[in-house]
This record gives sequence, C-alpha cells and structure tokens, in this order.
Amino acid sequence: MSRKARKDQSLCLKGIWTFPQAQSGGTGPVPALWYGITLLLLTAVYFGTGRPGLSLGTFSGFATLVWLPSGIAVASLFLGGYRLWPAITLGTFLVNFFTGAPLFAAIGIGIGNTLEALVCTAILKHESVRPELDSLHDILALVLVAAPLSALISATIGVSSLWLGGNIALSSAYAAWGAWWLGDVISLLLLTPLLLTWSRWLGPTRSSKRLIELGLFSACVLVIGLFLFLRLSHFMEKTAPTTYLAFPPLIWAALRFGPRGATMALVVLSSFAVVGTILGVSPFSIGSLGERLFFLQGFMTITAATTLILAAVTAERCALEQRKDAFLSMVSHELRTPLTSLHGYTQLLQRQFARSDSPRALHALAIMETQIRRLSRLIADLLDLSNIRAGTLTFTEETVDMDTLVREAAEQLQQTTPRHQITIEGNTVGTIVGDQERFGQVLNNLLTNAIKYSPGSERIIIHLTSTAEYLTVSVQDFGMGIPTTEQGKIFERFYRVAGKHRQTTAGLGIGLSIAQQIIEHYEGKLWVESVEGQGSTFSFSLPR
Repeated sequence: MSRKARKDQSLCLKGIWTFPQAQSGGTGPVPALWYGITLLLLTAVYFGTGRPGLSLGTFSGFATLVWLPSGIAVASLFLGGYRLWPAITLGTFLVNFFTGAPLFAAIGIGIGNTLEALVCTAILKHESVRPELDSLHDILALVLVAAPLSALISATIGVSSLWLGGNIALSSAYAAWGAWWLGDVISLLLLTPLLLTWSRWLGPTRSSKRLIELGLFSACVLVIGLFLFLRLSHFMEKTAPTTYLAFPPLIWAALRFGPRGATMALVVLSSFAVVGTILGVSPFSIGSLGERLFFLQGFMTITAATTLILAAVTAERCALEQRKDAFLSMVSHELRTPLTSLHGYTQLLQRQFARSDSPRALHALAIMETQIRRLSRLIADLLDLSNIRAGTLTFTEETVDMDTLVREAAEQLQQTTPRHQITIEGNTVGTIVGDQERFGQVLNNLLTNAIKYSPGSERIIIHLTSTAEYLTVSVQDFGMGIPTTEQGKIFERFYRVAGKHRQTTAGLGIGLSIAQQIIEHYEGKLWVESVEGQGSTFSFSLPR
C-alpha cells in the first residue's frame, strides 16, 4: 500500500471515529465523552423502540412487521454522520439477544441492520438528497432505490443468520424474509422522512388563516384516524371497504403542508392503524395478528409512497413558482434603469429635431417613445405581479372621482386608436376612497383589451352606474368575444384565450389577474359577460 493510500485510509477512519472540530471555539476535536454519550443514547433509543416490535406478531420469533429502529437509524446516520454506526450494531445485537436469539444470530442480525442503515444513507448522500425532501428526485431516490435495496440487505442477512443458527426452518424462511423486508421498508418510508423533514426549523406560522387551516387539518386527521382504525367496528362490518377514507387528509397534507405535513399525517394515521389492527377493530382485522399486520403494512407502504411523491411534486412546483417570481422581479428591476435612460434620451432627441425640418426623424422618435411606454407598462405589470405574489403590493388612500378618472382614461386612449370611438354612458355621482393610480390601471387594462380584441369594430362603450352602496364601471366592446368554456380562466395569471388571435395579438396574460387583485383589495368584484363573435363586457363594482 502506498504512503498516500495509507494516509487517505487513516483520514477516513479518523472521520468515522471522531467528531468534527467544535463550533464554539478551540481547535481540538469534540471530546470523546460526548461521542460516547451520543452512542449510548442512540443505542437506548434503538433498543427501546425495537423491543415492542419483536412482541407484535413476529414471523419465526424475530421477523416483525413493526420495526421502528430502521427509520431512526438511517435518519441518525444521515444527520449525525456515519460515525454513529456502532450504536446501531450494539442496539440490534442487544434487542435480539435479549429476545432469545443465539449469540451468532444476534451478531449477524446486528451486522445486517448496520449495513442496511449505512447503505441507505450512502445512497441518499450519493443522490444529494436534502433533508427537506422537497423534490421528486429526493423522494424517488428514497422510495424506489434506498429503502427497498437496503431493506433487502437487512432481511437477507438477518434471516440467513437465524437459519444458520437453527432458529428458522427453511420452509418458514420465505415468510420471515417477506415480513422482515416489509417491516423495514415501511419504517424507512415513514420515520426517516418524518425525522429528516422535521430536523429543519422553518419558523412559526404567522398567518391566522394558515393557523386555522392547520387546526382543521389536525382535527380531520385525528377524527378519521379514530373513526377508521379504532372505532370502525362499532358502526359497520369489518369487511366494509372504508380504507379510502385515509386518502383525503393525506392529499390535503401533501397539497397544502408539503412533505413535513404529509409525513406527520402518515405517521399519525399509521399509529392509529397499527393500534387498531392489534386490538382487532381496524379494517385489517381478519386472520392472525401477523397476517393482519402484513396486509396493513402493505397498504401503508403504497399509501406512504404515493403521498410522499405527491407532496414532493407539490413542494417542487411551489419552489419553481417562487424562483420564477424572484426572477421576474429581478429582471423587472434591472430593466427599469436602462429603459428610463432610453426614454430620457428619446425625449431629448425629440426636442432637438423639433427645431429642424426632419419630419421622418420626429415620426421615428414618436414610434420609439410609444414602444418605450408600452415596454414600461409591461415591466410595471411584471413588478406588480411579483409584489402581489409576495404580498407587498402598495396602495394609497385618497378621494377618487370615478367619473373624472374614467373620462381622462378614455381621452388618453382615444388618441392611440383612431379606428375606435370610445363613448361614456351614465355616471357614478360621487366619490370613493381608494388608490386613484390603481383604479386607473384597471381602467387602462380593460380599455386596452377592448381595443386589442375588437379589431373589426368601431365602438367601445363605457357604462357608469351607481347605487347607494356600490358604483359599477363596465367596458363593452363588439369584438371577437370569449368562449363560455374560457371565461372562468381568463383572470388566471399568464392565461390567454386560445385561438388565431393569440399569435397575432401581443400580451402576456397578466393584466386581468392584476386588475382582479386590485379590485378585490377594495372588497369589490370583477367579472365578464361575453358571447363569442359578438363582443365582451368587463365590469367591476366597488363599495362606497
């Protein structure tokens, strides 16, 4: 062996047996005493959680379907490092030796369980799995690779050790192997994700709506767990197909609370299920205890895998949405500075060419200024969209004369569209309190859309009506209209009605979404009435 190889091996062994340097100062390693205490605590936890499992419907006395230590071991190695492996070996040996396994078999089982934890952790580390388990890649690495392969190692070595020691007959080895493998897999799919996802503190929930939803969700999980797995026999036959009742709270957890909520819901329901099955009052209460637990754990394995995948996909989508919003906000901010400079220089050139006889140059500069203003509005919309997503969209409170605001918006846009005649019918009589600039933004969006989507029409009518409690503004065009199937989607972000005009008409599909958020901020309502081929009427009402 070369000197470099011996040095690398020495460093590797040193990394296994010692903690890294202390974080609170000093240059030496963490005292070995703390390492020993950590091993003893993990051994005690392993032993304390393993003994009850070996008393629940075991196959051949040692293969159990409720084996909590596997999930705890992998989470411990993943978070604390490979150096904790002696605790797994010692804990497994003790729990099996005191259960009645011969010395040789107890040692073999200890080696198998240790290799299981090491292999599972190594696979997760190799695949760069994060403790948050917030991506589909992370969950698939655990569900499809790490858990089944590592459990196979433990089950094979454990059953082989018992068979060689004369504790298991060959005829019963297959059933014991299946129970052993399934018990380890369900532990890896329930406890490992639970411990990993809850090892990171994400901060308290501050939203009152979020707290209310969390309370309702917790109550739902408890009620369904009690009814489905502990009290069901009082209401209906045990054979009734009611296990589907477990899925609504799990789907709720995956979609709304991510991997952390999903893992907690899975563990709570699984705990109810195991207790109910042992007592004989759950839907899985037919046959011997071992058979009951076998079918239950098979059901929970599939349920856990499905729920974790759904939670990961949801979390991944939320993360992508956040990154997209951050990107749009950054790009919008970066574009505003050069665009402002470009607008200033364009106005300067207009003033200079105004003194000379250059109509073509003035016309070109006028087109430039129009496009710059259009781009400025687009960037402003993107910034507003980012602020809405972040909950930071600002509003000012002032007295607004809606009749005057509508008239000014109509006059301004009339100059940009000689083909359309914008008329105003009615009035609102009075004022309201709100943000005049934001109300103008809503009006400009509705009028601009009316112009864009009625190229063959000549009229656009603004209807103003009011009551003692509400004022209403409606923008009516006589253009292409919106299909009935599309009308419920047009206020969604980035949604545009399908059709030939989609390729020929500019837009990102964010204006109506922003307008709806502004109106809803003032407890108003924005809606559309449209007939395809005859035109559309967009209306909003605001309380006085």
